Amino acid sequence: MTVPPRLVAAVELVDPAPDARVLEVGCGRGVAAALLVERLSRGHYTGIDRSATASAATAARLPGARARVHTCALAAFRPEPGAFDLALAVNVNVFWTGAAAGELGVLATALRPGGVLHLVYGSDGGAAPRTDVVDRLRDHLVAGGFVPEIDVRTRRGVQLLHVRAAAR
Repeated sequence: MTVPPRLVAAVELVDPAPDARVLEVGCGRGVAAALLVERLSRGHYTGIDRSATASAATAARLPGARARVHTCALAAFRPEPGAFDLALAVNVNVFWTGAAAGELGVLATALRPGGVLHLVYGSDGGAAPRTDVVDRLRDHLVAGGFVPEIDVRTRRGVQLLHVRAAAR
């Protein structure tokens, strides 16, 4: 299977520490999950996806005790407070299509103090990412208690809109 360059680039941007506790929102079929777990020699991966088919594919790709996968919407996810060091969502539109108050509330609770949410948007076709959503992303994140830094980066030939948001 060919790994989409946008996923390789997104995982490189996040660059989790070997002992990080990582939450991936919208894990899909587990391609980015496998890349993340490769970097987590002492850490732990948790993936969530609304699709039972997608979450089952991720779970099958990640056998072992250092990974867990849940089938649920982010707003319905109930992790322990401070359970994660970082969260990653690639091309998950809920954060700009609406206020995402429930979703951001879950993430604000799930991330440890100093934890970081990474939202990454881009495609493999070389097209520039949508930047018309930047103001909405910023507004929603600030309202949700995050301090966002937003930029466009090129990695592995892929242009990515990268939002790095620290919880307040």
